[in-house]
Amino acid sequence: MALTLTAIIVALVSTVFLVQNNFFSRQVARTAAQDNARSVTELIGSDVRSVTANGIVVADHRELVVHSPMALAGVCAQIPGPLTTVYVDGGMAGLDTSQVSGFALRDPLTGAWTYYDIPSWSTIESSGGQPASDCAGNGADTVGASGNFMRLRKLRSYTGFNPALGTVLMLYRNVELAFQQSEMDPATWGLFRGIYGDSLVEFATGMDTTSGFWYRTGGSTYASQVTGAGLPLVDAVRVRSEAEERATTGGAQPITYGWSVNMILRNVK
Repeated sequence: MALTLTAIIVALVSTVFLVQNNFFSRQVARTAAQDNARSVTELIGSDVRSVTANGIVVADHRELVVHSPMALAGVCAQIPGPLTTVYVDGGMAGLDTSQVSGFALRDPLTGAWTYYDIPSWSTIESSGGQPASDCAGNGADTVGASGNFMRLRKLRSYTGFNPALGTVLMLYRNVELAFQQSEMDPATWGLFRGIYGDSLVEFATGMDTTSGFWYRTGGSTYASQVTGAGLPLVDAVRVRSEAEERATTGGAQPITYGWSVNMILRNVK
């Protein structure tokens, strides 16, 4: 009888343990899937929400390329020849010039941006000289801020004109976001990010093929792809990230979690 009772107790305890372990495993998997799906949309949002009109380069169901602002500058002096001196908001120290894909000029009347891609930062960089002194001659306060001024060259070769004093200039990078087969776990998909034209880095894995981008060009409907003349009309991007987390115990089923976010491009208007 003692052996029988012991066997019954062990069986009951084992059942309770397995049930609790299965429940805990599912909760851990559910939390991981939710965190993964949400982190994907947050990463995408950090690039997408700052996009302006004409700022979308590629709008495909699996791939999105945008002009992502890096720094704003104001033209404060024109030097005889191909040089333009600008004041960079926040200074040059924190700017990773290796990621600069181009510059954009803002129309003071309409507020619209015109983008100009460049081969590399060295194409428009002009070292030497005293850029702070250039702008001080036009009344700019340069005390203690000499590192916030720099000279750019050959802007006219891209724009066709010398930017006027007071023109707002943007330095941007072309950021590519793509859902594709994961390199870390080939059985799933991942979110990749990087500079357009360069190698992409996998930032998240555990996604499935229902993840992707949709685009609104006015109204309330979203399309899975926009091309050509439709790109400047995109005013919202819908991101769906479907994450799957495998259970840590053999008897538990995988947990999936779908998360969809509509990102309104407020700077487009």
